[in-house]
Amino acid sequence: MFVTNGDALKGRFNAADSVRLIWKSVELNPVSYYFLVEGCGLVDGQFGPWVRLVSDVKELDLLCTGEGLEALNVNQVQLLAPSSMTKRAGLSMELLSEIRIKPGTESSPVYEFITKAGQHFESATN
Repeated sequence: MFVTNGDALKGRFNAADSVRLIWKSVELNPVSYYFLVEGCGLVDGQFGPWVRLVSDVKELDLLCTGEGLEALNVNQVQLLAPSSMTKRAGLSMELLSEIRIKPGTESSPVYEFITKAGQHFESATN
């Protein structure tokens, strides 16, 4: 979930599927992970590039499998990982290669994120 205040909205207009909000800024939870997804597809009825910020693996999976109306192709996904996940200072942004469910956690998934650089991060932190 993303948080913003009404006065932080730059504008709002009707789109084909819903009301589109244009934000000046948005607050991200500093202990949560997010995905910055880049792709091509339908944007307001025309084919072109798009970028989405999503906050869960299920929503990311819908985009990657093309189940969202606008998502015809995903080009790359970046993981925005909190310091609690990476053990580094501040938020890290890593190009993502793969997401796996940690064996034995299928009923309540713990995700393993593998970056293009070969680093492994887990969604659950100790």
